[in-house]
Amino acid sequence: MRLNHVTLAAADVARSLAFYEGLGLHAIVKDVGDDGALRYVRLRLPEGEATLSLERADGAPVGGATIYLECADLDARVAALAAAGYAVGAPESKPWLWREAELRDPDGHRLLLYRAGSYRLDPPWRIPGSPGPDDAQGADDADIAAFASARNRGYADVPIPSARDGELAGFLEAVIAAGPAARERAAARLGPAYTPTLLAFGERMATRAVRAREPRAVLLGLVAVGLAWRQAPDLRAAIPVLAVLHDAAARAGADPVALFGDAGVLVPEDIAPLFPTFLTRGDLDQIAAVMGFAPGEDRDGFRYRRLWGAGPVEVD
Repeated sequence: MRLNHVTLAAADVARSLAFYEGLGLHAIVKDVGDDGALRYVRLRLPEGEATLSLERADGAPVGGATIYLECADLDARVAALAAAGYAVGAPESKPWLWREAELRDPDGHRLLLYRAGSYRLDPPWRIPGSPGPDDAQGADDADIAAFASARNRGYADVPIPSARDGELAGFLEAVIAAGPAARERAAARLGPAYTPTLLAFGERMATRAVRAREPRAVLLGLVAVGLAWRQAPDLRAAIPVLAVLHDAAARAGADPVALFGDAGVLVPEDIAPLFPTFLTRGDLDQIAAVMGFAPGEDRDGFRYRRLWGAGPVEVD
């Protein structure tokens, strides 16, 4: 159990918001009442993960508090409390995507036991541009929240290049420039939730490399695969991406062996053997076709046609 946030009753939420923003807090959620006035605001503190909510009093005495306590095992904990004699309500699913159970302390203060997951700091209606889940990390720890696969459905098939390509390329360039420690940190943070996006990026960079004769795109694609490798839920999904990147390097006028060697230097030591091991395959002269890729065209020019996977790539 950990303390999440405190909700404070406010006679004028807008006035209180200005006060707390002046202290350095950042609003991440706002809600306006039927009368057009600000009804609710949740703010993130400048350090740590704690948040503070301001809610219009609407006639209730100002000065009370509602305390939220996060429980990963909400249902089991509520059942245990009820069995111990606590007057706790049954957990309920709320419109704001949390599950909550309510009880009160001996003084009548309201306690909410809840489970929210990623919706706590990153609900679908979060204010655009407001601090996200990873924004409080250090300068060498760029925000990776946007690359989680759940937020990138369909990414593999959109036109190349896309805004997401640029964001992910920028992240990888920053990790490369920051040095070995940053690459190790990235490999540690890029868990299974990021694997599909990173592999899709690698596949897309193969097309970009050939279309623009840009070997650097192949290198970034290889680094993306490498950083995803350690925690990928199924390593077999990465092999076809290495295959199409190998084919793309040659089509872009580069030396695939040299690019794979460069990529090995830009990932943590335990991952580096991936690239020379791949180069020992005996079918590298036809590896893209073996792994289910064929050269083709879409409305923007050259594009590898994927003959496998969940979604088609539009090809004329």
